[in-house]
Amino acid sequence: MWAKFQDSDLVRELTLPLILISVYASLGGASFGLDFNSWSGQIGMAQFKKDLGVFDQSVESYIVPSTWLSIGSGTPQAGLAFGCLVAGFVGRAIGRVRCFYLAASIGIVGILVQAATVHSYWQFMVGRVINSVSMGIICNVVPAYQSECAPAKIRGTLINTYQFWLLVGAVMAATCNWGTQYWTTHWAWRLVVVIQFLIPILMLVGGAVLPESPRWLVGKCRNEQALKVLRILRRGAPDDVIQQEWRLLIAAEEEQAEHHSATTWLDCFRGSNLRRTAIATGVQCLQNAQGNSFIATYSIVFLQAIGVTDTYKVLILLYFTNMIASGFAFYFADNIGRRPLLFGAACVMAVCMFTVAGITGYDNNAQSIKGALACLFIWQFVQAVGWSSCVWIVTAETPTLQLREKTITIATFAGFIVGVLVTYINPYMQDAGFGNLQGKVGFVYGSFSVVAAVWVIFMLPELKGRALEELDEMFEKNVSVFQFGTFVTEGWGAQIARAKRIAAAKGHASIVHGVELDNGIEVGSTNEKGEVRSKIAEV
Repeated sequence: MWAKFQDSDLVRELTLPLILISVYASLGGASFGLDFNSWSGQIGMAQFKKDLGVFDQSVESYIVPSTWLSIGSGTPQAGLAFGCLVAGFVGRAIGRVRCFYLAASIGIVGILVQAATVHSYWQFMVGRVINSVSMGIICNVVPAYQSECAPAKIRGTLINTYQFWLLVGAVMAATCNWGTQYWTTHWAWRLVVVIQFLIPILMLVGGAVLPESPRWLVGKCRNEQALKVLRILRRGAPDDVIQQEWRLLIAAEEEQAEHHSATTWLDCFRGSNLRRTAIATGVQCLQNAQGNSFIATYSIVFLQAIGVTDTYKVLILLYFTNMIASGFAFYFADNIGRRPLLFGAACVMAVCMFTVAGITGYDNNAQSIKGALACLFIWQFVQAVGWSSCVWIVTAETPTLQLREKTITIATFAGFIVGVLVTYINPYMQDAGFGNLQGKVGFVYGSFSVVAAVWVIFMLPELKGRALEELDEMFEKNVSVFQFGTFVTEGWGAQIARAKRIAAAKGHASIVHGVELDNGIEVGSTNEKGEVRSKIAEV
């Protein structure tokens, strides 16, 4: 078993620089997890209600009104959507790493506004919205950056570090809220806000050492810089192998620019790019429609609604389960594949939500609460392996390089709009005095899981193990969703994938100017300036 692990793609392709870059770039996910999951605990705190809520004489206690709760939970989702738009407009122009600086700077301002709040609920909301803009930028840039730096065989593993850090942030938020829930000062809800300063500060400091994406550099004709970055990312590989990959990346970019040029927002909805946009948008929207944003925002309220007493402790266990489960995704995403994981997860999530709704909606006794909790833990575990982790992998790897920022922007914007609708509407579906569904709201989210399972079958192709340039060819040829796993590519992507297999199998490959691979296919040559003159490979 150990020998099999040592011979795995993960061990062969992973380098120390790749680990450090992927982990560090993913730090922004911890900020996302801290902010959105701290909110679900803050709104259940008596001190938060006293400091920022209103006194309700009918119950003789402080409350946060449902309308305030709806606005406070939904508006930051709008900030996320706006941040995605910002990243889409500036990401291609200024690069991935500079976007990290931009996001960190905005995040510090938003956290500062929240931390300075004394008694104004709406000031606190302004700070959350500003911070959400920074997280929207991060959601767009980090998966794109990781997908462009990662070898195809372990792309899913590296992109999953973003989701893992998000869940680390969620556990930190839940633990902090649990420890401070009974404090009788403003630090009960403010401490978790102040802790958030750590993430953007680390991003500002460490951004100075992050290399830019090699594919972004090639897209900007900064080929020599791209080669330097590849030498960092592929440390330990023979230099001729690295140069081979570099030339193939340039050739693929030239071919895309010449024959499939697409640079405008409308191009995301034309030709094969429409299908790619639909896939990325579909996974983002269905993630939130199945209850992801609902659980993140209203978990404490929902646990209280189904009769759980020690809600904060249960929430910590739920998030900890989520974090452990995301560790399985590091292996499953690149070995089992995106398609089986998302389909299986949607089916199990549907059963769990229907069970929770059926048990707590009609028989709210001690045994039913235990059964509902068991289903929630299963839901969290399966959701983390599938619809938390794989969604960001699919979103990052589906678009073509020329439209990656724009496609991810459209997808995440649409997903966060669904999140806005969920967080705005849920209080009116669930709360007494309105829809009063209480635990039966699970029927709504379970139904969307059924829709998600059907969508995966007919819309989502299997993308694991393919070079990004291979995906370009397959989408251009309109390969059926049922044939993606077995389709044999012939273009630049196939050459890039083959070059990496040679490197993994032999540890080296011969390459000279006027490149020829083992099968005699000429893939490129350089002029006296080191620029690549490419030919389309003839197979």
